[in-house]
Amino acid sequence: MLVFPLHTNADSQKQNELIEKYMEKALDEYQIPGASLAIVREGHVWFQKSWGIQGNGDPVTEDTLFTIGSVSKPLTSLAIMKLVEKGMIELDQEIDYYLPSFQYNVKGYDKKITIRNLLTHTSGISSYDGLKIADQNLRGKEAISEAVKKLNNVKLNYEPGSVHQYSAANYLLLGRIIEKITGETFSEFMDTEIYTSFGMNRTVSSFEEASKLGYQPGYHSFFGKPIKSNMIYDDSGASYGYTASSADDMAKYLLFLLDSEDLLSDELFKEYISPQVHRKDEMYYGLGWRISTDDEDPYIFHGGETPDSRAELYINHKNDYGFILLTNKNDISETMSTLSMREGIKTIMERGRMPELIKMNYQMQWIPLLLTILFAFCGSLSLYRLKKKTSFHYMSWNIAGFSLLLCSFVIIPIVTYIFSAPWHSIYHYSFITAIFILSFVGVLAIYGFLIIVMAYKRKQEMK
Repeated sequence: MLVFPLHTNADSQKQNELIEKYMEKALDEYQIPGASLAIVREGHVWFQKSWGIQGNGDPVTEDTLFTIGSVSKPLTSLAIMKLVEKGMIELDQEIDYYLPSFQYNVKGYDKKITIRNLLTHTSGISSYDGLKIADQNLRGKEAISEAVKKLNNVKLNYEPGSVHQYSAANYLLLGRIIEKITGETFSEFMDTEIYTSFGMNRTVSSFEEASKLGYQPGYHSFFGKPIKSNMIYDDSGASYGYTASSADDMAKYLLFLLDSEDLLSDELFKEYISPQVHRKDEMYYGLGWRISTDDEDPYIFHGGETPDSRAELYINHKNDYGFILLTNKNDISETMSTLSMREGIKTIMERGRMPELIKMNYQMQWIPLLLTILFAFCGSLSLYRLKKKTSFHYMSWNIAGFSLLLCSFVIIPIVTYIFSAPWHSIYHYSFITAIFILSFVGVLAIYGFLIIVMAYKRKQEMK
């Protein structure tokens, strides 16, 4: 009886030390300016620490606000479940009943979109259409309504309920439905019904409220090195990605998820965290959750990102612990950084050992940069040769010039097609890559134009 607690405390101390060492190593490896981590275990906050600086140079603390990205979705889902408990929403009711002004093209499908379809991303609205209305930097009380108007008349590409296709549009519509049903803004309802219930006094769903609490934008990445972000905070995205919170507040939400408390009935809480749609192997999507149903390793989680932040939330009911990781740097090329950190924290907590970190590569930034340099060099050389030539084939040079101009016009459409994302999403989430791509496009256009002009001048000179 005396030895066992000592052994347990020794294990906890070792895990605590490993977590600190691992986080310091990861933040240094991935050059993340600021981060905050809270781990809850057996009904209390077991570990909490913050590192680094905010965008204004102030130190990060447990109260520092970060945008939590798609970790906002489980919170929105919880608000919907709260309305279900109040009898104001039915999960399998068609959304036309709650939002009759919103129109969508069913393309001949028999089924209509339900609340459950929105929650599980099975509405038939594509990921691309969701990205088109995301990150618009809309502000104010009408922001969600404005974004829904932009989505109006969207065409479904699958029958509702048939295919899981992750889309910001689904949770945008849920945010608007909450506003229509309650008569409050999404931000007001979340504050009074959800955040206040948990004592989350530093969690907000609008830029105005975040600014009052000292919110600072994060960082983009230049080959791993952090560079300050230009402010992107989209009020219309509060329900799917632009909630701002602190590690201390999110720890309170984690405690609710582990203990279920009294916010929902046992039946509704069970449904809230249950698998709904199969994705692959033993992975499912639930009502705003990614869920592993592996008997040996069951857990629920969700990652999130905004243009200058990344977050990871993880809950393991079997081992009675969970954690929230908040960081203030993001780039598409570094997606694996916080995923690696999440798996590392999980490994330390469950196996007591510190794994290796995944190495980052920056091919997405190197490729357009090197292409720009290569074409700038080749272009300069070709123009020099054209100027020195005593004889040349005018038509060949003219065709080459017009071909380069044409290429400059199609590069960005090709990039958006490859990434299945609109240009503004690529620009926001991979800022440096986008700048290099634009530079490459500019070099091609200038190179093509100069070839045409110089070829014409040479032709005139040789007459």
